Parts: sequence; structure tokens; C-alpha cells
Amino acid sequence: MHTPVNHPLPTHLSTNLIETRTDLPANPEPGNYVVVDVMFFSTTVVELLANGATHVHVTEERGEEFAYREHNPRAKLGGSRTSHYTPTEGYDFFNSPSYVQSVDVEGRSVSMTSKNGGRAVTDLRDAGGPDVDVYVGGTTNAAALGRWLREDDRPTYLVSAGSKGEPAVEDHLGAVLVSRHLHGVPVSDVETELYARLLDVAKGVDYVNEHETRRRDVREFVAAFDSRTVVPRVDGDRLVDATRTGRDAPAGANATR
Repeated sequence: MHTPVNHPLPTHLSTNLIETRTDLPANPEPGNYVVVDVMFFSTTVVELLANGATHVHVTEERGEEFAYREHNPRAKLGGSRTSHYTPTEGYDFFNSPSYVQSVDVEGRSVSMTSKNGGRAVTDLRDAGGPDVDVYVGGTTNAAALGRWLREDDRPTYLVSAGSKGEPAVEDHLGAVLVSRHLHGVPVSDVETELYARLLDVAKGVDYVNEHETRRRDVREFVAAFDSRTVVPRVDGDRLVDATRTGRDAPAGANATR
């Protein structure tokens, strides 16, 4: 079942779209897999790397970040949030592209996960072999990621993370944008405006009014289409910016494990 968006899914997307994390194959075919969790794992990861984090370590489960910091004392940790939109005890930030702007990650590693996008990354990491490359994409880096993948002749699969096993409109939209840039299909100004309006209500008509943090997350970051050139790619148990490491760096789901 495809969740409708304001733009028809192109043929090349509808055939290569995995609609939720729970639809991931047990044995992924060789190729590139792009995990799209627009609100907010993908967008937060892109911001962390753009702000100078050396890498984003993705844990299997929430809570494992503390074990990571035992061996990486300068690391910043991402976890859950309180009702006041502050990190829960022991964590430095939560899954929010606007909140992480106040966290000094320059030259530091980061450890985090999420129920949807983070789990999709670890699912693919565990199931895939050296011929499976895993990326993280969304609205803010769709153009950069599309250009990067265009240089690879292997198939690309768009993984809409979804929520609780159900498709998410915002993730399908992110997948559409990555696919269009991958295939050289321009996005018009009118479409960009319509997509921004769709994102504003993707989680409900009042979502952006629940708290200033979420309003900023959606309007200042998620809706900042193609504002980043970061290309997060799985390298063992971490995400690195492939534009820094280069195409010849070891990749694959189990590259450094």
C-alpha cells in the first residue's frame, strides 16, 4: 500500500521503494539502500555531520550509547526527550535538528539511534553484506545524495522508515526528492512550496504548534530543501560523511566490523 503524496511516485521510485522499516528484506539484494526518516533521524544526522561530528555511531538499542562513551569519553550522546523538550538524564541531545545546533560536536563522535530510522540502519547493517551500501537521506540532502548515487551503476533502494510499521508521508516525500535528483528530474519552485506545506501538516495539523522546538525542526530545518551537502554512509557501526572519506574508502554494511 502506497501512502499518497502531492506528487505521483515516479515509476523508478515505486519499483524501488521499501515503504517501511518492517518491510526490509531479510537478505537485501546488492545495491545502495537509502534510509529516509525525515522527522527526525535523517535530518538530525545530517546536521550533526554538517556541524563537524567525526561520525555518528548508531546503536542497536537505546541505552547502549553509555557503553560507547566509556571508550569515547568526548562523545556526545543522543537519547530521548522530556516533556519540556530537553534531553533525558545522561544525554546531551535528543532527535531534533534544531536542538543539536546548541551542542558542540566539532571534532567529536556522536552516538544515537531512533525507533525508525536508526533501527532501519542497524537492520540493514546486520543483514547486508559487503555488496550492500547504506546511506541516510532526507529533504535537506536529497540533491547531494542523488548526485552521489548517480555515479554508481548499482540499483538504489529507497527505504521510507515509517512509524510503528506504517508508512509516513514525510518519508515518502523525502524518498521522492532523492529519487528525482538521482534521475535528474528537477523540482520546481511551485512543487517546493507545496512540499513545504505538506511537511507542515505531515504529523497532524497542530504538530508544529505543540512546541517551539518542533516548529523550528520542521520549518527551519526539514523544509530547508537541499541546504546540506552531507552524504551519510554506513561504515561499520557508524555513519560518516562520504564526501569527506571519498568514494574509494571502505564501505558496505560490514566494512569495519
